[in-house]
Amino acid sequence: MVGSIGELLMAIAFVVLIVGLLRYTFGRGPQGAVPDEHGDLGLLETVAVVPTREAADVLVAKLAREKVRVTVSRGEAGWRLLAFPTDADDARVVLRSS
Repeated sequence: MVGSIGELLMAIAFVVLIVGLLRYTFGRGPQGAVPDEHGDLGLLETVAVVPTREAADVLVAKLAREKVRVTVSRGEAGWRLLAFPTDADDARVVLRSS
């Protein structure tokens, strides 16, 4: 049922090689987006920065009531509200009002 010791060692070596290659290829974990010099992440633009998550949640709820899509990200300066360029101007207008 079990092959010779040589075959068993070859099978183990093959599995170790495959695991090593997969770990090298996919094992770096999530890298995340790196902000540019303006603090923007890729296509997203920062529309507001607040010190706490609770404040960010209040602003997200306010923007959601106005049908403006944003997401929240934690940065060095605090919690950032990020929007796509098509929604960024609308988000800034809503946040300035009231």
